[in-house]
Formats: sequence, C-alpha cells, structure tokens
Amino acid sequence: MINMMRADLYRIFRGIGIYIAAALIIIISSVSVAVKEPNYIGNGSVIYNDEVVVSAMQETSSVKETLVQGILATNINLYYPLIIIVFVILMQEFSNKTMKNTLSSAVSKRKYFAYKMIMSLGFSALFILSGNLYAYVLNFIVNGKEYTEPIIDILKITMLQMPMLLGIVSLLVFIGFLFKKAAAYNAVSISFIMLFQVVVGFICVFTESKNLQKFLENYELQAALNKLAYFPERKYCLICFCIGVIEILVFSVSGYYIFKKSEIK
Repeated sequence: MINMMRADLYRIFRGIGIYIAAALIIIISSVSVAVKEPNYIGNGSVIYNDEVVVSAMQETSSVKETLVQGILATNINLYYPLIIIVFVILMQEFSNKTMKNTLSSAVSKRKYFAYKMIMSLGFSALFILSGNLYAYVLNFIVNGKEYTEPIIDILKITMLQMPMLLGIVSLLVFIGFLFKKAAAYNAVSISFIMLFQVVVGFICVFTESKNLQKFLENYELQAALNKLAYFPERKYCLICFCIGVIEILVFSVSGYYIFKKSEIK
C-alpha cells in the first residue's frame, strides 16, 4: 500500500491536472476578492423562502467584514476543481490501463477501492481548506483588515461545510467506478450538478410539492453551503453533517459493490 501511495503521489504531482485544479480555486477566489463580491459558477438562483435565513443573509451581507464568509457561502464553485482532483487520482488509471497491473500485484479490489476513496477525500479536504485559507489571506492583503473577519470564523465554516463537500467527492468517486471511462466520467460529472438543479426544479414546479421544495431550500448542496456559512444553527449543522456522512457511506458501499463485480480490462 505504501508503494502504491508513493507511485500515486509521484504521478499526481508530475502531471498538470492537480495544478489546474489549484489554479481554478485560486482564480475563483481571486476574482471574488478583486471585485469584493462572491460569485457563483452554476445556478445562482436558488430561492430561499426561510424568513430566518433570508433575514440573517441580508443582515450579514450589509456588513463589509463578511466578504470571505460570502466567498465560502459560494463554495459550490469548488465542485469543478473537485472533479479534476478525482479524475487525477482515479480516472487516469482507467485511461492508461495501469489499474489492471496494480490489481494483479497482490492488491485486492477492496484495498484498492478504499485507498482511492481515502486519497480522493483526503486530497479534496486539503484543497478545500487551502482554498478557503487562500481567500482569507488574499482578502486580508488586498482589501485590508476592515474587510476581513476573524480566521476562527473561516475555519469554523470550513469544518461545517466539509462533510457536505466530501459527500459530493464520494459521489464523484462512485461515478468514476461506475463508468470506468474518462470521457463518460467527465460528461456525467461536469453536467451533473446543473442537470440535478434543473430536473429537481422542474419536479418542484410540476408536482407543486412544498415538502420537496422546503427540503431543497435547506439541504440542496448550494443552499446548504450558503446556510452553513451565514446561519450555522446547531441542529441544522448536525443534520448536514449526517447527510454528508451518509452520502460517503452509501457511495462507498455501492461503489465498492459495483467495482467488485466489474471486470477490469
């Protein structure tokens, strides 16, 4: 396992994919800091009908010290760099056919899957934390102390958002093991979050289900990250934590089951 990790780290840092992911995170944060306003990649039109949340967001958004908080509230932007991270860690081995050699060298599918999931989650967590800290430091340098909230608040928001974001990473790993082809992974993962928002929005309109709409207003990824940044109520944070952990467990178990039954060519 140690040798596999060394080989993986050498391959990851020798390629350009990981640096593209880092560059994306840097660009996203830099633009927001430069214009002093957080920006969305994707559907930024999620509707919040929760009066308490709306009130809290309006109150905080009127104070200039919450710029980095606002950037973290738009961490849905990290979805695309996370796609690249999982691609670099997992999908390149499907593309260059080295996975079969690894599995034939006394490494079981169970260990291989667990290793790739842990590597994907670990690298993603490191990038999320680094990206948030970069936004904090850059904002402090560019806009000064008056626009910068205490770093403890940034770390708190980061930890609250981490389970939901890592839940998405586990989904990306699942997609990789499900399709086993780089092109299919890219097509599905890149379009997934937009298609999900469009389809679910259509279902809400078509069914007029207030319960579904209420659930999405609170726990759809974009809404949840926003709420965790602006209004981290204890019960809500616990529910989001549980959702993230359940996603990781579900996609880990189902992904391993699919990988175990599949034939590696």
